[in-house]
Amino acid sequence: MAKDIFGLFAKRRAHWRAQNLKYLRYVFNDHFVLVLMFLIGFLAYQYADFLKKLPEHWWPGYVIAVLISLLILLFGRLATFVEKPDQLFLLAKEKAVQTHLINAVKGSLILPAVLIVLMTMLISPLIHISLVVTLVWALVLIAIKYGLLLKKARTFMQDGLIQWQDLINYEKNRQNAILKVFSQFTDVRGLRQQAKRRKYLDVLLPKSKMVYDYLFVRTFLRSGDYFMLMLRLLGLAVLSLIFIQSDVFALVIALIFDYLLVFQLLPLRQSQDYQILTQLYPLPTSAKNLAAGKLIRGLTLLICLVELGVSLLVFQDKLLAVIFIPIAVFLGVLYPKYKLK
Repeated sequence: MAKDIFGLFAKRRAHWRAQNLKYLRYVFNDHFVLVLMFLIGFLAYQYADFLKKLPEHWWPGYVIAVLISLLILLFGRLATFVEKPDQLFLLAKEKAVQTHLINAVKGSLILPAVLIVLMTMLISPLIHISLVVTLVWALVLIAIKYGLLLKKARTFMQDGLIQWQDLINYEKNRQNAILKVFSQFTDVRGLRQQAKRRKYLDVLLPKSKMVYDYLFVRTFLRSGDYFMLMLRLLGLAVLSLIFIQSDVFALVIALIFDYLLVFQLLPLRQSQDYQILTQLYPLPTSAKNLAAGKLIRGLTLLICLVELGVSLLVFQDKLLAVIFIPIAVFLGVLYPKYKLK
């Protein structure tokens, strides 16, 4: 019977993997891959140039190494694949499920281990350590990550019993966190998102009586995806403009972040499709596109205005900052109008 339990979770793991591979086809589309390759190439060039100028004993490198070592330990959660009906149908086989939880630690360690090895190899030139020391460093971090995952698995087993509700909620949140990433690129089945009211942003809700104008702005302000996504990408663009020495490269990186933002705001158009009442109102079919385009246009113009101000302050060549004006027109007006069709 234990083998049947292990087979059950193996099938769920395979199903989850196949589902993620299906969504990855939409994530790594032609546009995104092109932007990603350009970004990786630029960062690799800048990092190689930085290492050439790096002094032999650069103490900030040790601080960076420690911080990144701590951060990569946060990547990767325990994947249990437990579902809600299990607390009833697998209640009589708790021992087998407990064994599965311990075994799940090994499977959950694969991706974090790969990331740890890659990051330690990448950071090691900052502190001038040998390959042997780098591998030892990676193995220590992998061992620590294994201990953290094992500790997490045991928190769901108290006094020989599984804490089913905590385990189910944990797995549901873990899967939702991954599906939210995919939802930025395509429609995702089974994703449960929660709106969060931000009272301090209520003043930004439009007074317009246009249905979709109000619904889309409200979705943007209260959704955990779009609003925080805009803040993160805007923050990255501003930091690029400030800290990248080459004005041209800083401008290109900021424009890439602007494109990614507009590209991921486009699904706002489908955010209210589940509202049955909008289908009962006498609304023209073009109203949805117009409202979504209006919101994306306003956000893009606002972001480009902020970046224009920052670039005028930090750029040596002030004329480069003017490029944000035609970019705002293209990304805010022309591109959404074409894509929203």
